[in-house]
Amino acid sequence: MKAKKLLERVRRFLDADTQTQLEQIKSTRSILKQLKEKERELQDELRHEQEPELQEALQNKLDVIYAQRKKGLDQIKRLKEGDIA
Repeated sequence: MKAKKLLERVRRFLDADTQTQLEQIKSTRSILKQLKEKERELQDELRHEQEPELQEALQNKLDVIYAQRKKGLDQIKRLKEGDIA
């Protein structure tokens, strides 16, 4: 699954109401796992890339994926603690 599609699924999850979020925790974990795998793939590509422009593009993708994973993990944590705002 492409990173863009995974990011869209995380965004939809974060925008959903509380009940929906509680029902989607399990699927969100799966999405976060896929994002982590994509992040690892991009890190590997970045290590082997020689062209600076492509390195920058890969780093930008990594930054976005990292931020979305962090948001997803924080949201799951809040849901589990019951501190939903």
